Amino acid sequence: MTGLDGRAVERAARSSLRWSLRYTAGLDPVIAARRQQEILSDLHEHTTWAAESGISRRATARALRGRMLRGIPADLSWRRTQLTGREGIRLVPLRVDGLLLAAVAVIGVVQVAVGAFIAARQVRALVIDDISSIPDSAALTIALGSVALIAVALLGHRRTRHWGAAVLAVTGVLIFAKSVQALYYISATALLVINGVTWLETAAYAIGTGVAILCLAAAAYWSNPVRRSSAASAASLPAGEETR
Repeated sequence: MTGLDGRAVERAARSSLRWSLRYTAGLDPVIAARRQQEILSDLHEHTTWAAESGISRRATARALRGRMLRGIPADLSWRRTQLTGREGIRLVPLRVDGLLLAAVAVIGVVQVAVGAFIAARQVRALVIDDISSIPDSAALTIALGSVALIAVALLGHRRTRHWGAAVLAVTGVLIFAKSVQALYYISATALLVINGVTWLETAAYAIGTGVAILCLAAAAYWSNPVRRSSAASAASLPAGEETR
């Protein structure tokens, strides 16, 4: 197990190095080499500190991968700065933050809408006596939509935004597929469509998985206190002015 864990750290470090080679490609060789040396030094310091602190190698490998993923926007901004000679580092995090917030907010609103739609169809089916009870899939979809509504509210504050995105990742995995299952029982039209399109539920799970990945990436990005504070500082600046 120790050997496997050690290789996990080595693979994580190599992934970071490969990424550094990619985003420094085409730059001045001296600048690229200096950047890669900084990455090597940082990886060495991180792994040494983790070993001295008693942190498991598996946890160290996860931390290295997480740092690489969260640092991608800043790395791309650094590359742009080297290519253009202009300092765009301050603006890129704010831009990424805004795009992520818009994407996750849309996902949250769609989930709430799905839950509300199933709730409305469920009430209609009960009123016209199409069904005599609430299917489990419909009840779960309505519950997931309600939870998504709370998660959307959490997106409104920087300190809770990462929690909102994480919750939407969980609800997103299930709500689309469960809504398809619910419609099978409460909608005669949907029943015909689902019977004719056998892969519809599988597609719904695939969509849910993609939504979850995006929301988890946003949660990881926002969970970094440094990024939250830097984005807040950048957002508070007058137009055209940068932090120092």
